[in-house]
Formats: sequence, C-alpha cells, structure tokens
Amino acid sequence: MPEKITEDLFNNLVETVADSVSKQKSVSFFEEEKSNSVVSGFNRLFGRQRPVHHILGGGKSADVLLWRNKKISASFLASATLIWVLFEWLNYHFLTLLSFALVLGMVAQFVWSNASGLLNRSSSQVPRLVLPDELFVSIGRSVGAEVNRGLQYLQDVSCRGNLKQFLVVAVSLWVAAVIGSWCNFLTVLYV
Repeated sequence: MPEKITEDLFNNLVETVADSVSKQKSVSFFEEEKSNSVVSGFNRLFGRQRPVHHILGGGKSADVLLWRNKKISASFLASATLIWVLFEWLNYHFLTLLSFALVLGMVAQFVWSNASGLLNRSSSQVPRLVLPDELFVSIGRSVGAEVNRGLQYLQDVSCRGNLKQFLVVAVSLWVAAVIGSWCNFLTVLYV
C-alpha cells in the first residue's frame, strides 16, 4: 500500500514538472530578460539576474575568460603556462629572463648593423625602441586606483561594525596567508 502511494505521488510530480516545462518559453543563457517575475530567476544558473558576460565586466576581458574568442584565449593560456614553466620548473628569475632578452635584442641589432657592411651595402638604420611615458603613467594610475579601492573596502569592513562580514574577510585573509605559505605567488596567480 505505501508503495502505491509513493508511486502516485511521483507520477503527479513528474506530470506537474512536465506541464510547467512545456508552458515556459525558451530563453537563451546569455540573453537578458526584462521581466522581474519569480519565474525569471529560475531561467538563469543559480538564479542570477544578469548574464555571466555582464558580471565579468563585458568587453574583451570577459570574452577571453568565457572562451568566446578561442584564439586569444588559447594564446593567453599558452603564454601564462610558458611563463609559469620558465619561473617554476626551470627556476629562472625575472632578472635572468630580462637579461637574456636584452642580450638577444642587442645581438640582433649588432648583426643587423654589421651585416650591411659585410654584404657591401650601405648601412641601414636600426629602428629605435622607445616606450611612451603615458603608458607607464596609465599603468601606475590603474594599479594605484585598484590598491586604493581594496584598502577602502578593508577599511569600510573594519569600521562598519558588521561582525559577520568582518569575520568572513578576516578568515579569508588568514586562509590566503596559509595557502601563500605553501607555494609561491606565481603558482597561486597561475592557478
């Protein structure tokens, strides 16, 4: 007798779900909905109100993170892996790699400038590499703004008086410190 009751309940549940699914309209995962009904919360993963692309900031960075442009995403992953392999497995340091790159650049310029004399041609001008000052200024401003925003958030958490949020942030920083002691910064950044 109890088996019959559970079977009937299960069949009623399956019919109810099948009816409600057939009545719902199909919605794209990345399409933003205009209605604010309760049903619209179930159409997105984990009840989000905005698409993941918008949450990640939109634009090219979100495209790379979501693998929408596979060539750029793959090249970014390959270059990050190459950097990690050079620093971690081969035990290179940043100064070592920078010195090797500068030596290779100097050798290429030396060969270029002296090859014209060996081939009985007129000497050609080697192009100059000059980085604009605005590049470094904008990088410094961006990094400074992000550091200030992080410090402002930490100060707001500590001064607001919300014990739960304060404990969550303090425990998160403590866990990050423990994980950071297990491996170096480059491995944590790559992972």
